[in-house]
Amino acid sequence: MNSVANNGNISYRETLRKIRQKHQIKPNEKHSLKELKKANIRCLAFTTDGGFCEKGNFYKNLEAGLGTIRIKYQDHQTEEEKVLILNKYENQTEEIPLDFKINALYQKIEDAFCFYSQALDESNRLFFKTIFKNLCFHNKAYISGLRSQYKLANYRRKQNGLKCKELRAKGRDFVIRRSLELQSELESLYKDLIPNVDNKQDRHTLESHLKYVMEDKRLFSRLKRDNFLI
Repeated sequence: MNSVANNGNISYRETLRKIRQKHQIKPNEKHSLKELKKANIRCLAFTTDGGFCEKGNFYKNLEAGLGTIRIKYQDHQTEEEKVLILNKYENQTEEIPLDFKINALYQKIEDAFCFYSQALDESNRLFFKTIFKNLCFHNKAYISGLRSQYKLANYRRKQNGLKCKELRAKGRDFVIRRSLELQSELESLYKDLIPNVDNKQDRHTLESHLKYVMEDKRLFSRLKRDNFLI
């Protein structure tokens, strides 16, 4: 993914402007975009080296049935978090191969590990240091499990996003919101992958990962709801 615009709130007009800079809006996409006029647009992302599936997950170097523009938004009536994918590749309905799903999950776990490591370094309260230390431990375990199961490359992705001082400046709400978003993305990737795994032992391992991912997601949901401070 080589371009991500904003992780907060984007106006409808700004959303259209950014899309038109990179994409000629198709007639069948105009109706979907009009539905966003009253929505709370959270994130707009573009890619030229892969694509987004209907659930919003990113797959690198794969074209089948994917789109190059992803809009994450909150429905103004139900407050449900939704995803809109634009610029889809036409006439491509093939199932996404298992190895691409595994690699997409692996990359997201690496991203989460980097973010939680930063949050651990920047947290001042022991309670939150413990939370992020546990999250780092969980993600290292997920990585180890995937490597042993699928012979993935042994590497540590460098964090290309916020530096520690920038993370601190973003504030408490951003850290909790981003953590909740990461856990939701991991949950979606695991749920998308698990039904396609035939080996019972491998599937059981992934299901145990998912259990912890969902528990950590619930933790951040409580922190967001109760306005805990970092």
